[in-house]
Amino acid sequence: MDVFLIIIICVLGLLLMYVNIYLLALYCHPEDGGFGSTLFCKIVVVLGLSLSWCQTLMLTLDVTNEREQQGLDMHLCWIIIYISVFVMLVLLIPLAIFYYESDDEKPICQRISLTIVQEFMVLVFAFLTIFLTYFWLRDALVPVTVQVQDAALQFESSEIDLNIDTFTITEEKQDHIATTIDPITFTIGLMCFLGYFFLILYGGIGMVALPLDLVCSYGTRPKSASQATEKKNRLKRLVAQMIGYAKQLRDMEKDVKCATGWWSRRKQNTKVEKRYQKLVSAVSELEEEFEIFLLELDIGNANPLVYIFKLLLGIVLFIITLAWLLHLLLYVIITVDGIPFSPWLNKLFIQLDIYNVAFLSVFFFGLFTLYLLWCVTKGNLVFSMPWIFKFHPMKINETWMNSFLFNIVLILISSVALCHFSTCVFSQYTRLTTVDLLFGTQIKYLKIFSWAFENKVFEYSLFSWTILAGIIQMIMKCRKPKLLDQIDQKKKNLKGNYEIELKELFLK
Repeated sequence: MDVFLIIIICVLGLLLMYVNIYLLALYCHPEDGGFGSTLFCKIVVVLGLSLSWCQTLMLTLDVTNEREQQGLDMHLCWIIIYISVFVMLVLLIPLAIFYYESDDEKPICQRISLTIVQEFMVLVFAFLTIFLTYFWLRDALVPVTVQVQDAALQFESSEIDLNIDTFTITEEKQDHIATTIDPITFTIGLMCFLGYFFLILYGGIGMVALPLDLVCSYGTRPKSASQATEKKNRLKRLVAQMIGYAKQLRDMEKDVKCATGWWSRRKQNTKVEKRYQKLVSAVSELEEEFEIFLLELDIGNANPLVYIFKLLLGIVLFIITLAWLLHLLLYVIITVDGIPFSPWLNKLFIQLDIYNVAFLSVFFFGLFTLYLLWCVTKGNLVFSMPWIFKFHPMKINETWMNSFLFNIVLILISSVALCHFSTCVFSQYTRLTTVDLLFGTQIKYLKIFSWAFENKVFEYSLFSWTILAGIIQMIMKCRKPKLLDQIDQKKKNLKGNYEIELKELFLK
């Protein structure tokens, strides 16, 4: 196998593992930090994310194995991967959720026993569902074209001339071959079918949200950092003035005590009280302005190159999103007599194979599939926030482990559908691979799924939802970073004229 490809897969695997751990650390609630009672949950989260990314890397490995005839048993590899996904979905993740949500004031044995009982109910439900659906819907009808031919055979001595030119097609008809799918393949198909709904929902949102957020972060980048130095000197001057006013106020209080007559003392005391209240209010305003200064100072420490990098990355990701949409339009949606209008990305990958740069074709194929999974993850983070209602929201430094685990279930099951989706939209490039035979021949023609797959319901849905979600997000416009929102809000709350009021008051 290509050494370059092996190195790329290993590097990507390590990089994605780091990304998984980083996401966990970034979104995890501080109370769930550390390696205490939530250690098992965190391991499950990292394993779940790794399994989702691993499937896309397996696609590139499968393509390379088929092209170079390396002899790897990819069918066994795929079965191991999907059994691992199934175990994660019905065993490890539910166990982690049930144990995490159990009452931590109860004894450990009681918590474990309750978790086992709840997990047993999940397993019964899962296997009962699979058994019933498999018993009734395990048959697949694979379409075939039957050709009846006549041959004008000429015999010369004992030899028969079987020249193909002598054959004539007299009849051609479409038929089906009925076959029974094994339970493991059927379970993979069931996970794939369920995962498509989340792939469409999250993938459509993420394909626009991912590049849009990066570009908007440049458009709303901090621009007030240059004022921080000027404000620092101004705040120093104001603090010195406040101290001077406080000293004047203290001297005035001494004069009140020395004043003769009740009316005179009362008049001066009222004057001092009025100035004291004004000074307290001014000090409070100054403290607010100092907080704004600290926030702007934090912004000033940000590297401006980060925002330029985000802009460039956002533009590149926009191009990839447009390439995805154009590929769906030309290869899936627009057809002429049942034939795709253009192979588009399929042709690009195949041409790279022809020109002896197969590693580039595998690289770009992996890039597009990984990007789609990245979009699914981004869409999950965006949609889990309160658009219409809160549903296990994912927020930075505010995400509890049960919310993490729940969203990992959705991402993991979406990744199964993503593999099928990739083999369908890149069918010319992935032809004869193991995953193509698994998804394109067996699962695709299962009775329960065949109508949706043959009529390209999911491909049409993803294309339409991506366009609609993109329009909605464009209308919502780019939001300012949270830090700039805090600064703007604090500036609105400031009166801004307390310095003038104090001068006028103390000069009277």
